[in-house]
Amino acid sequence: MKIQTPKKTKAFQESALARVGVDLSKNVFHVVGLDAQGNKILRKKFNREGFQGWLARLDNSVVVSMEACGGAQWWGQVCQSLGHTPMLIPPHHVKPFATSPKNDFNDAEAIGEASFRPRTTTVPVKTPEQQDLAMLIAARQGIINDRTALANRTRAFLLERGFVLPLGLAALENRLSEILDEGKNALTQVSHTLIRELQAQIRYQTEKIGEIDAMMKTLVRSDETGRRLQTIPGVGPLIAAALTAVIGDPNRFGSGRDMAAFLGLVPSQHTSGDKVRLGRITKRGDSGLRSLLVQGAQSALRAAEMSGSGKMKDGKLRTWLLDLLKRKDTRNKAVVALANKMARMAWAIWKNDTIYHAAA
Repeated sequence: MKIQTPKKTKAFQESALARVGVDLSKNVFHVVGLDAQGNKILRKKFNREGFQGWLARLDNSVVVSMEACGGAQWWGQVCQSLGHTPMLIPPHHVKPFATSPKNDFNDAEAIGEASFRPRTTTVPVKTPEQQDLAMLIAARQGIINDRTALANRTRAFLLERGFVLPLGLAALENRLSEILDEGKNALTQVSHTLIRELQAQIRYQTEKIGEIDAMMKTLVRSDETGRRLQTIPGVGPLIAAALTAVIGDPNRFGSGRDMAAFLGLVPSQHTSGDKVRLGRITKRGDSGLRSLLVQGAQSALRAAEMSGSGKMKDGKLRTWLLDLLKRKDTRNKAVVALANKMARMAWAIWKNDTIYHAAA
């Protein structure tokens, strides 16, 4: 006589859930549920409201894993509010587990499997305040890119009329005013009107960048972490805001070097047979934050070289920098080395709730 095994009910399956992999989109969500051993026990498809309602109805807390893509931060905050643990995974960490033909359920299963791997890197869920800073930084960079495009277009137009404009925004503005104020030149009325309009747009964008900078300074000034980070030489409100927005939580890194490596400020390595080969910096991580740290390092290096008013305070850092300049064959290597040190100091100050002191 054949013994029939009782069929597992939907309630039983959901009670055994330990993790779910979610393939996010704007309106359709494919979910694969896994138990504590990684076995697939559930497959569901929801619309936006249905997915949120299903998460709210789950009796037990689960790990909700999803790719770190558009909208993932909001869903991470929703999961936290419902008592679940969000896990945002970069897409390149999910790809090795997508071993079946691509479809939404297979993608969700790959995301769930990647969440079990202990070495999988995750993206922290940002607070609304950190999202504000990230939004301001992205908007600022977008306006800067638009302004650069306008300036280059203006240079190209005037080059065809025999005017060679200098590099640099301030020099461009001065030369434009001279050309437009001249009584007689090669500009027609149409070209004169157009160049005047382009100049007005460049000025408008410069004003908008200044307004965003002021907003960022206000936000960072009201944040204790931002104030502590600005005690580091070369770190101003913009870099402090970018660190807060991009890094989120310093505890995700085991050391300052790990954070510097995350930002791509360490040499690339190709080692085999105990023969170490080091190359250029990896340039991994957020390119905007890395660029800001390098610019801040250039400013700090100039201050270290100065004497009198405006110079960097005497101490171990200034001594190290001046010695570094003597040892390196190019100045840029010293700048990147300082940017690396700034990232490591930022991690230590942030994690230990302290400030920078120029040790003698």
